[in-house]
Amino acid sequence: MQPPVGRRPAPTSDPGFAPGDLTDGRVVGDFLSRYTERRARIGIAAESAYLALVLVAVPTLLTLIYIRVYSFGLGGEQYAVASRYAYAWLGGTLGGTLFSVKWLYHSVAHGSWNEDRRLWRLFTPHLSAGLAFAVAVLVDSHVLAIFDNRVVGDPRTVVGLSFLVGYFSDSVTARLAVIAENLFGSSGRTKTPVAPDETFAEGGSPEPRQESVTERETPPHDSAAGR
Repeated sequence: MQPPVGRRPAPTSDPGFAPGDLTDGRVVGDFLSRYTERRARIGIAAESAYLALVLVAVPTLLTLIYIRVYSFGLGGEQYAVASRYAYAWLGGTLGGTLFSVKWLYHSVAHGSWNEDRRLWRLFTPHLSAGLAFAVAVLVDSHVLAIFDNRVVGDPRTVVGLSFLVGYFSDSVTARLAVIAENLFGSSGRTKTPVAPDETFAEGGSPEPRQESVTERETPPHDSAAGR
């Protein structure tokens, strides 16, 4: 059965995040979008605009904080502390936003975009921001002794580390869970074993999982982090 004019079927199988075949299951000359429904087009455009706005806002806010446009009545030392944690929040936001952008265009290209994933794309930057902020506080307070707490005194270092925390937030969360169990003990509840960083959607298919540092060269197919 041929698809209606103007409609292009999605690939029958996911070719992976970085496949050798970059055609997205299309034949030569097939350039029309698979998303012919107006609702889908508006949804994709709205999500793209939202993520683009965040991408523009983050470096703008970083610059305003750095040049100290407004100090909010804080003294020098107070402003230094507040700005340090603001850098962490914004750096994490940047990492989470780039990750969301990557999976947005990936899902659109492979025909797997859907409205149910929207909340994931909208909130991932903010979840990454909160996690990066928490890591910065833990490092600065000597609770998390993975870095010398003096490294958070340099804005460039704070933003860079926070970006990594935000982009690879699932890996960071897993490590923090181990630390929490060592500090406070496990909850004692029996859990069904699940593959690391992988959750399953209601239909049984794996949700997107964030790639780890070692997986960047050979990213997984669209099963990335459901955060």
